[in-house]
Amino acid sequence: MGLTDAEARVLSALRDGAALVRHLRQTGRGPYYTLAGRRLSVVTVKGLEGRGLIALEGGPGQSSATYALTERGEAALAEGETRSRP
Repeated sequence: MGLTDAEARVLSALRDGAALVRHLRQTGRGPYYTLAGRRLSVVTVKGLEGRGLIALEGGPGQSSATYALTERGEAALAEGETRSRP
């Protein structure tokens, strides 16, 4: 399972302790996501979540919730780092 550069950066940041947070809006619009306080692409987050590389922590309906790197995500990141080494 290959990672894009953006996905690898997100997983690496999570592994290094950065917070990936889902923020729910009070308006009818969907949530937005931040990584270490900076906005992150919804497509990137949903792609990682859909492949089981990250998992939302906490219950539904919270105004903000964090994501954690899963074992599968750690393995994908390690595999990507191994492939990129000369």
